[in-house]
Amino acid sequence: MINISLLYPDDRKYDLDHVPGHAARLALDLELPVLFKAMARDDKTVDTAVRQIILGQRSTEISVIIFRQQIQKDFICYTELLAKLYQLSMDALGAYRESLRFWLSAKSASRRLRSNLDILDMLLTQLSSVRDLGESYPALESSGLKKFFRFLQKYYDDETLHSLRAQITTLRMDNGFSVSAKLDHNNRSQEFFLNRDQPSTHWLKNWFPLVAAEEGYSFTIAQRDESGLTALAEFRDAALEPVARLMDSAVHQLLDFFTRLRDETAFYRGALNLRAALEAREYPLCWPVPLSSQPTSCVASRIYDPCLALSQEKRVITNDLQASNKSLLIITGANSGGKSTFLRALGVNQLLLQSGLETAAQEFSASICDEVYTHFKLEEDASMHSGKFEEELLRMADLVPHLKATAMFLFNESFAATNEREGAEIAWQICTALLEKGIKIIFVTHLYTFAQRCYTQKGSNILALRAPSEENLSMKYKMSEAEPLNTSFAKDVYNRIFEYKNK
Repeated sequence: MINISLLYPDDRKYDLDHVPGHAARLALDLELPVLFKAMARDDKTVDTAVRQIILGQRSTEISVIIFRQQIQKDFICYTELLAKLYQLSMDALGAYRESLRFWLSAKSASRRLRSNLDILDMLLTQLSSVRDLGESYPALESSGLKKFFRFLQKYYDDETLHSLRAQITTLRMDNGFSVSAKLDHNNRSQEFFLNRDQPSTHWLKNWFPLVAAEEGYSFTIAQRDESGLTALAEFRDAALEPVARLMDSAVHQLLDFFTRLRDETAFYRGALNLRAALEAREYPLCWPVPLSSQPTSCVASRIYDPCLALSQEKRVITNDLQASNKSLLIITGANSGGKSTFLRALGVNQLLLQSGLETAAQEFSASICDEVYTHFKLEEDASMHSGKFEEELLRMADLVPHLKATAMFLFNESFAATNEREGAEIAWQICTALLEKGIKIIFVTHLYTFAQRCYTQKGSNILALRAPSEENLSMKYKMSEAEPLNTSFAKDVYNRIFEYKNK
């Protein structure tokens, strides 16, 4: 088996279809479809790969994150190498799908064997082309790509490929084949196996068949003897079935290699597409520094939400953050002050970091976490099956059984659908329980009682941030460390609404 990967340094097996149950909600809350669209550039294969890897194959291992960063750096230097690897894998899988059109009825062992030999020959040619790319790029620096090409050059050198092709030629058995079998107590054939010595194609046998003929028995079936031909076909398939199964396995292993190569290179193509899209808009990017899960930490310079930066023409405001050894961030402040955008910026960049990608910041370092969960406010239930507050509690109850020990939990104005006192108490109890389990929390809230309680009772692991009011235009959308204010910023709301109506 060609068990070599561009996602993991230890060539572990992984399942791209494995995505957590809350991933769909996470993607919607963080507006990730915007990110995926920019990464895909209308390529469905890239779109699928980036979704599966960012949502389901993020890593909690610093070594894996660095491994992917190094490979991406090589692909940035040699974009044509990435394009060739991706295209070769797509061509191999495309040729396989095309071949299926002609072998859809290949249920018999003989037809399956013939089909598999043709496919195997084609896949070995593509494998040889992938292997040879390593010789064209000797200056690669990443351990992942160097290991990838060394593996192919060692185990699939010219001699090995020549031997494999020779075996393919032998297994085509264009001159018939020799098979041995045993007879059971009813004189029925069983335990078929192909003989190592197959009918020869030597020119002497063609010119002197009588001289070269070996002693043995033979029989001929008339062309109109349908039952005899059917029996012979069944005999032939029984003899070839073990070989056909072996070829099924060989083809499957090569197809698995090209499928993984396609998905992995598609992921890195998406990474380069995202890089190009943000650079075109002149936003900063950086290689993030992953930190151990404990103590929790997040330090950022000029961080921003890449989804918002990609979806609007207006320039996005960046922020700085110093949250070393902080496990609870409480964010308060005026409506439309940038709190939710800042929350999404932290969430999206955490996903990018643990996917091994560049992050949307000038500098970014953060503790790795087992998983990222979101609990954002939603619109009223149009079906009227439940009230808004009940729906919030049910969503929280659905997530609790699946929470992991060192997760990150993003709350956006949660539990505000009831009165202030009740909502604040519920938020406090939930946050206390989560913090006791070691879960990192970032909580955007208008619940003053809750925010003030966190601030006054805070330990060294709690950080309070505040978004500016509309009166402070010079600091618009800039988060700052500050105590929560006992105000609903009604003046800001009044000015915004009546200014709109006066227009």
